[in-house]
Amino acid sequence: MKIDLPGEFSHYAQMTSSAQQFYKEAAACREEASRSLNAVDREGWAKLAREWAELALAAERGQIFRRR
Repeated sequence: MKIDLPGEFSHYAQMTSSAQQFYKEAAACREEASRSLNAVDREGWAKLAREWAELALAAERGQIFRRR
């Protein structure tokens, strides 16, 4: 069941949800990097992980949030 929160609480819930999802994506990319045998692939996955982590931090600061 989805609960709609008023005003600032709803915005906070969106930011938290987005940040959590972005951190999950970063972790998945780090996992892929650790499995990669090719150095170029490994660096590509590591770069994606850093970018997802940056998005997560931005979401936590309220600079972005995922649309529903």
